[in-house]
Amino acid sequence: MIEGGSQHHIQSVINDVIKAIIRQPGEDWTTERLASLAGISAFHFHRIFRSVTGETMFAFLQRRRLLRAIELMNEDRFSLTEIALECGFDSGSSLSRTFRNQLGCTPSEYRQRNPPLLLPPARLRAQHKLELPVEIRETKARQAVIVERKGMIEQSFNQAAEAAFRILISELKRVNGWSCVRERIGMCPDENSLVPDAEARYQAGFCYEGALPAMNDEVRYVTIPAGQWVVSLHQGSYETQWQHWNRLYRNWLPASGYRLRNTSPFEIYRNTLKQVPPQQLQTEIWIPIE
Repeated sequence: MIEGGSQHHIQSVINDVIKAIIRQPGEDWTTERLASLAGISAFHFHRIFRSVTGETMFAFLQRRRLLRAIELMNEDRFSLTEIALECGFDSGSSLSRTFRNQLGCTPSEYRQRNPPLLLPPARLRAQHKLELPVEIRETKARQAVIVERKGMIEQSFNQAAEAAFRILISELKRVNGWSCVRERIGMCPDENSLVPDAEARYQAGFCYEGALPAMNDEVRYVTIPAGQWVVSLHQGSYETQWQHWNRLYRNWLPASGYRLRNTSPFEIYRNTLKQVPPQQLQTEIWIPIE
């Protein structure tokens, strides 16, 4: 991996990163992917990128995504949600927040001020078939214990999840309940475009078998219903999971022939950050179908 080199060489590899982002601003770019493209370790990539460009990689990426969103809005052919997903935002509300922060107006206000341009139809990546590792599973009902915490920061529930699991694990240890514990799970019952980030809920849990002793009032007992599920394995950082969820709902489900069942999806964590580095995390995404 390149950690130094001449200024010309550093500028050249950062230019390769910039060109890749400009060509595909809606791609699922992560620090690891961009650092690998530049031949720079992820540990140093942010500092080098900022030293060369004068802005952070995240700020540059957001700016290019916003420019692409404006191009699609000028065509007046797509909904805000379609544009948001095509450009790498997780929802229409996320695109709206970026508009307000960067341009001082909402996307709707922008469209009112700027009449559509006559441009050729865009070819959205969302229309293309995208391969995902999926399998269909039929399961019996499962019992689980959960603890809930609120708060999403930059599309991440990491802090809420850490706090909730800490409480739940402490209670399970207190009552000597580990022998009953099975899978570690997580659920996000709120649609983040409908509630403020600070109010979005994260539910940390464990499936269990047998009888658990009584725990404190923060621990709730829930049932995960029996039925069919589409299960897809996400490999990598928790920070990029929302992109995998979006691809399942946006690309796989419409072409699958299945319908969504009216019960909550969830995640199963095969490992944790205490066991492996972020790029080796494995998370199963479970979505109820019929």
